[in-house]
Amino acid sequence: MTRDVQDIVDLASRLLDHSALLEDRDFHLVAFHSQRPDIDLVRQRSILERGSSAEVRSWFEQFGIATAEGPVRTPPDPSSGILGRLCFPVRWKGVTYGYLWVIDPDGSVSANPSIPEVAHLADEAGAVLAQRALGRLDVAILLEALLSPDLSRSQAAADELLERELVAVGEWVVVMEIRLEESRSAVPLNVWSLPREVLATIRPGRATLVIRLADQSDLTLLGRVATQAREHNESGPTAATERLLIGIGAPQSSVRAARTSHRQAVIGTRVARLRTGDAAVRWESLGPFRLLGSASEDDLAAALLDAPARRLLAHGDPELARTALVYLDEAGSIQRTTQRLGIHRQTAYYRLRRIAEITGLDLGNGEDRLSLHLALKLAPVLSSPPPSSVQ
Repeated sequence: MTRDVQDIVDLASRLLDHSALLEDRDFHLVAFHSQRPDIDLVRQRSILERGSSAEVRSWFEQFGIATAEGPVRTPPDPSSGILGRLCFPVRWKGVTYGYLWVIDPDGSVSANPSIPEVAHLADEAGAVLAQRALGRLDVAILLEALLSPDLSRSQAAADELLERELVAVGEWVVVMEIRLEESRSAVPLNVWSLPREVLATIRPGRATLVIRLADQSDLTLLGRVATQAREHNESGPTAATERLLIGIGAPQSSVRAARTSHRQAVIGTRVARLRTGDAAVRWESLGPFRLLGSASEDDLAAALLDAPARRLLAHGDPELARTALVYLDEAGSIQRTTQRLGIHRQTAYYRLRRIAEITGLDLGNGEDRLSLHLALKLAPVLSSPPPSSVQ
């Protein structure tokens, strides 16, 4: 009978009479057992943040743990709050899948007669992690097919997901798209800590999650997953330079309709790029941006970015387009427009006259206002490229 990784870590901890921690090869926390309060700053962060930083990873890898075939003792580093450790490489068929760590500040663990047995447990954990990695790859391939624009391929993948009971018949699903704003670096997401209701496919610069819902209206799981992704990004190597873009599609009553939710989630990431902060953008909150899902962007640009709008957008004073958008967002209220822009009323009136002259539109006319409002609202998306990870 194959033991689960938590059972393996529990047994290793008891055998050595010390706390044990299992991480995957990217230093994401997989399992932990506390036997005694032998903890340092690095372990504390690993447990709380479900992983370690790139700097910590680099420091430990300098001791050859990635290629070692047996236990490696790593020295302390008082300046970084690191105690001495005994590392058991978690390998299977010559491939390192992770590391089993035991803090060993005085070297007593290294002399424990149970070391060979724990090394065998590390090999057992390697087999389990290898099997899980293959399973995740298999599921990822299925998800790529499920979300493919090829309808027959998508439906075949949905059939297989249902047949393998990875998703139940009649179970509601929703798709969350997570992307890095600019780069194609790995999205900082610990797949080991994802709830079992989440199926994931991760590629450079993006992660796509198909989330099974217990109830159509219960979206608490979405908030948990989005929060987890943001926390990992904040503690990861790209935190200072990369903003996380999160889009969430509308719930669908069958996995066969997951493609629809995925398209909506991708549009959400496009809109998230225009907004400040890192809040997840849900399809239901997109307002006029939902038009992006109704036609190609070229067709929408041709329909919405008409000659009056293009003249205003191409004008040398960008404050005019900004003033027009704020004025239309505020339903033509001069008071709210001047408050948002921080300008005098006479300045606002002057700009509105210039906008009318440049566009030839009557801002007192409902159709003219609607036409210009849609153009200015959608122009940043229609005229700018998607995040580099989309291209």
